[in-house]
Amino acid sequence: MVASGVFTTANLTSYCSVEDVLALLRAYDTSEWAAEEELVAEIAALLAPTKAAVDSAAGRDFMLHADETVVLDGTGTRVLLLAPLGMTPVVQVHAVSVGGRALTEDEWLFYPEEAAIVLAASSSFASHFPEGTRNIEVALDWGYEATPSDVMAAQAKLVAAELIAKYSGEAGGVEAVSLGDYTVRYGGAGRHGYTVRRLVAEASEAVARYRRIDFCAI
Repeated sequence: MVASGVFTTANLTSYCSVEDVLALLRAYDTSEWAAEEELVAEIAALLAPTKAAVDSAAGRDFMLHADETVVLDGTGTRVLLLAPLGMTPVVQVHAVSVGGRALTEDEWLFYPEEAAIVLAASSSFASHFPEGTRNIEVALDWGYEATPSDVMAAQAKLVAAELIAKYSGEAGGVEAVSLGDYTVRYGGAGRHGYTVRRLVAEASEAVARYRRIDFCAI
């Protein structure tokens, strides 16, 4: 499979906002932490690396991929499944071509819940997409027009865990928890050790639900 397209500019830096993190931290006594301006700056600096960690842990991103063209192999059946390619959710299919010939809109059907394209009975191919290597092109939009709320919360929890570890004096401790490529180090015996572990564990659990199935590119 080969894909090319245009990525949206929304959510390129972060899935959550500084305010999302501050809302989580209001549950803790931050009176002896840094001044609000400094804290906001620290949160902002952590948004890009923690977003990258979420993407790494999920094996995907949560942006909208608009006007993307996918080249794939003909299946020899009436159905093309897009979900196994990791392209979910599929928002809209714009066009389908077989062997360089664009199918008319009445020759194929799209089922968004199944992320499946099915040949209609009126298609000139009728019974199946011809078997072949890279003989089918699909133009589509896929991904998320708005970031799922639990993904936003997961990133915010990861940032909050980092700051709690730092300002409790436990950052760089002997224990660590990770999400994707991002690691939070803390003092395991410290009073906030459980909180740090819980926040990262909850973030990891939320992101894991979206992890896409790996596939082999041809």
